[in-house]
Amino acid sequence: MRGILQAARTASISRAPKYNLLVCFDAFETLYAPKEPVHKTYGQFARDNGLHHASDDVVAVYLHDRITTAAKEYPNYGKHVKGMDPEAWWMKVIKNIFVDVEPSLSNAAHKKQLDDLGHKLFQHFSTRDAYKTAPNMPKLLQSLKHHRSNGKLDSPSIDHVVLGVISNSDDRVGGILSSLGLDVSPLRFQRESKQDTHFESARPVDGKSYDIDFTVMSYDVEESKPHKVMWQAGEMLARRAVTHELGRFDESVPWLKLYVGDDIKKDVASAWGCGWNAVLLKEFITEHPPDERLESLEELLTMPVTQLLTGQPRMFTVNKLETLVEWIVKRGLEVPAGSTGADSSEERFKLVEEIE
Repeated sequence: MRGILQAARTASISRAPKYNLLVCFDAFETLYAPKEPVHKTYGQFARDNGLHHASDDVVAVYLHDRITTAAKEYPNYGKHVKGMDPEAWWMKVIKNIFVDVEPSLSNAAHKKQLDDLGHKLFQHFSTRDAYKTAPNMPKLLQSLKHHRSNGKLDSPSIDHVVLGVISNSDDRVGGILSSLGLDVSPLRFQRESKQDTHFESARPVDGKSYDIDFTVMSYDVEESKPHKVMWQAGEMLARRAVTHELGRFDESVPWLKLYVGDDIKKDVASAWGCGWNAVLLKEFITEHPPDERLESLEELLTMPVTQLLTGQPRMFTVNKLETLVEWIVKRGLEVPAGSTGADSSEERFKLVEEIE
């Protein structure tokens, strides 16, 4: 009798629905944020470089306008301008800011001084030196990606976790995250033009489990959030990441998709409109526009992840990254598979294979 009961239990577990979980994050002001206001850093670097008229308040006047102007004149960080890459784009922005501050700097005699300042600022904002993170951010993401139940569960409700970054940015996100202590896969979406329907990427190490499985940057995609191509690119890379890590991709396993960002329109509402659940993380923001669709995740922490994310897509707010990660671990990765589950044939539980 005991053998029959054990066999029945094993059969029940094998039939219990499991999910894969794709969690993607915005980068700037979600996973990391400047240690101090950007205009103050620009001003301090300028004064250290001999530009004594560059007060923080004066720099603040020109910073936003010069970035906006450059984005119009040289879209996508000058990607398709001969001889221009993101560093050259930012150096041009920085030069124009400080020429506005002190017009005499337009003289050719100051070229080296401005080039040196631009290079130093670009390098500073390419590493951990410029940024703060949510408390224990690297360890939190590592605990989410590499969590193991230590054999306590025969069949957890979430079978595999993929972590990605989807960001409106130039090509430095992976390097910044690496400098902050995360092991970032080289897998990233890259195409030559908006007309390309395929992509190329550096190949991850087969069988390796990275902390961050892929990065999607607007610089590479040739579009930016809230465009749907950003989310499609993330889903495509998730498929590729699973294949590299596990050696296979099982089409029968339904996917739960969750995006975490700091902007309601570009991040949360955009992801939600593409069939993802979405979270507004308020770690680095003090206010946001009201939206009646937003629900407080703090009031729903007792609910299993699979229950909360398998209905129609929802939009949440959460104050701390730690709260979000602990909820996924405790109510997702440490919860046994249930008796009901999503219909894996529904499009919202699948990952796209190509961009439209």
